[in-house]
Amino acid sequence: MIHALRPLEWLLLGVAGLLGLLMVGILSSIGDAPQWLPASAADVRANTAAKVLVAPSATLESLAGTWQAPLFSPDRSPDRAVGQAAVSSLSSLVLTGIVLDGDLRVALLKRADGPPLKVHQGQTLPNGWRLAHLTPRDARFVLDGHTQTLSLRALRLPLPSTTPPITLPHESTP
Repeated sequence: MIHALRPLEWLLLGVAGLLGLLMVGILSSIGDAPQWLPASAADVRANTAAKVLVAPSATLESLAGTWQAPLFSPDRSPDRAVGQAAVSSLSSLVLTGIVLDGDLRVALLKRADGPPLKVHQGQTLPNGWRLAHLTPRDARFVLDGHTQTLSLRALRLPLPSTTPPITLPHESTP
């Protein structure tokens, strides 16, 4: 036996019926065909008369001045090469670690103003110094006959404390 429905139940039945009709409309593909506008005659004529632009050709010799005298440099002189910046010493580098494992020989360096470096033995740093020799404590670098050695810092433990250890009072347990 069905009792009389409350107004809220009637409202929910109406919403369910509307949603059912919407699903039937969607599934029956009503309104799926696109409605295209006709092409205007002015656009068709404009596309046929469009000119194709071609970039001008330039020879390598005509562009030589571009890299020899940069446009945005105030003194109009060529830029320095990155690898040729000569540094007289390795004072801005700190040796932070050495890896010696069979053929793998790597020095780990920390720059004062940049990211850390990993240099294999025989490899050259960006400032021109070449890692010539590695020992478990030192890295020897060579540049134009000059040699500099960076050593690992030896961290030492502090001296033992002279204060006596804490003692607890002796109390008997109950």
